[in-house]
Amino acid sequence: MGGRRPGIHHWWLFGILTIGLGLRLWGITFGLPNVNCRPDESLLVHKALAIASGDLNPHFFNYPSFQFYLLALLFGLYFAAGWVFGAFADVQQFEVGFFTDPSAFYLLGRALSALIGVGSVAMVYLLGRGMGGTRAGLLSAAFLATAFLHVRDSHFLTADVPATFHLLVALVFTWRYIDRARPASMLLAAVFFGFAVSTKYNIALIVPSGLLAVWLVARSAEGGSDRRPLELWRHVFCAVAVIAISFAATSPYVLLDFPTFLRDFQYEQAHFSRGHGLDLGTGWVYHLRVTLFYGLGWPLAVVSVGACLWLARRRERKDLVLLTGILLYYLVAGAGRSVFFRYMIPLVPLLCLAAGVWLSHLSPSVRGRWVALAALVLMIPGTTASLHHNRILATVDTRLQAAEWIGRELPAGTKIAMVGTDYGFPQVHRTRAWLEERLSDVRQAGLPGRRLARQLALDGLPPKPDYYVVELRPDNPLHLRSVWNEFSLDDVRSAGIDWVVVQEHPLTGSGADRTFLTRLEVEAALTCEFNPFEGRSGSGSARFDPIDAYYVPYAGFADVRRPGPKIRIYNVGNGDGKWLVEDTR
Repeated sequence: MGGRRPGIHHWWLFGILTIGLGLRLWGITFGLPNVNCRPDESLLVHKALAIASGDLNPHFFNYPSFQFYLLALLFGLYFAAGWVFGAFADVQQFEVGFFTDPSAFYLLGRALSALIGVGSVAMVYLLGRGMGGTRAGLLSAAFLATAFLHVRDSHFLTADVPATFHLLVALVFTWRYIDRARPASMLLAAVFFGFAVSTKYNIALIVPSGLLAVWLVARSAEGGSDRRPLELWRHVFCAVAVIAISFAATSPYVLLDFPTFLRDFQYEQAHFSRGHGLDLGTGWVYHLRVTLFYGLGWPLAVVSVGACLWLARRRERKDLVLLTGILLYYLVAGAGRSVFFRYMIPLVPLLCLAAGVWLSHLSPSVRGRWVALAALVLMIPGTTASLHHNRILATVDTRLQAAEWIGRELPAGTKIAMVGTDYGFPQVHRTRAWLEERLSDVRQAGLPGRRLARQLALDGLPPKPDYYVVELRPDNPLHLRSVWNEFSLDDVRSAGIDWVVVQEHPLTGSGADRTFLTRLEVEAALTCEFNPFEGRSGSGSARFDPIDAYYVPYAGFADVRRPGPKIRIYNVGNGDGKWLVEDTR
């Protein structure tokens, strides 16, 4: 890998990028056309489409807005291409296509994330090369290409991987500024720092590391500590101003609709501090013990920590910038009790970079073949986890199996009760009566219901077969009529509901009331079951992120054959058992 003949490192890099792309594309169609298989994807799609329709204010600031605008542009190009080639006659046909089967929209966003994920691998190569030469760049890129957490989330239409990509581009320009002290590099770095923060607020925790680079370069340009403090601060202020302008230009309604921004941002602060349902402890312990342990693989996680200690001892300017970013982010992001795996995605490439630079530094004193072997060993856990994850992801989801069975066996208009959470339901089209009732309810709750109103206004919607769905779950803050908080089997039968869909999974919030289930098992006929696990007794050793409704594990993959919860469909109007149990595992 050391580049024995000119240009061979380009072939190594090409191979690394190809592996990274393959890992990020395999299984990318997972769950579609069910749009609830990955939390937050629908939010980004709907906000982007609303912006593309002409309302530039997202009216939502739990996330900043840059990714919304990028997706709006992407969907606009998709419509333009479809119109030119005859796929869409007009905007209405485009909208009907979305409400009938939105798979293309989600696949476009996921493909963008996958390409951005591979772009991040290329950026880490440039960063590593700037810190320790070609070998350091290749090692760092190889680690990120196979890092499980980055591979996993590069499949998703979410903001974490794109925000991290903008951060890495900013650091590439920061390295150039450190090397050459050219103001253009500093300004470009500041622009991309602004893009990163405008994609996900948490990247702001790493911005001070970029400002440290400006400070260090400004000091060295005029002989270090003898330079006047006001001159140093002038450079830092210029960088901050460009970051702020870049942020404001790509999330303008943060300022133009400041009260809404303040409300949503304060909610996110409180949510971060108090946690998300389960108390898993503070992130300082959890992210080190679980997120990074599995997200990088424990050998690479251990080596990356050792690499950070070595960089702290070496103390070159780029080392200090990198370590400042890692330390500040981990200290603040780990202080809360919301400990989603995705919160550590910005650290994954930085830790891969530290490990790659350190390992390459050992090569003069250690034979190159041993360094290559060590790198392969460090990559095994991440590569193995990524392959197992993608194998599960590429298999038909239980929610799709259940929806297909319903569409095949039950006539349109049938009333169906579904027990559990939105993310675990098989997705079926809802009847016009259901849409009208839901629109009335959400408007009575003070919400506009624009998407529901548009569905009702378009010809050809809802598509067939369609069903009236009653959701049986404990929470109903909007007082929706098709959501029941208190119910019994008698209530279900008296409402003319003959079919009940039950989900079961280790993830929190996926269960149902035990009394109701007991009566269901005794009095109703179990018609079919869709089981994602290898054994009928449960999930075995599979481990899931307990606060994220993502039904693919991060460990114990052997006990899971497909995504989704275990789904059982009961016939409550016919308890004589004439239906045979259909187990399509």
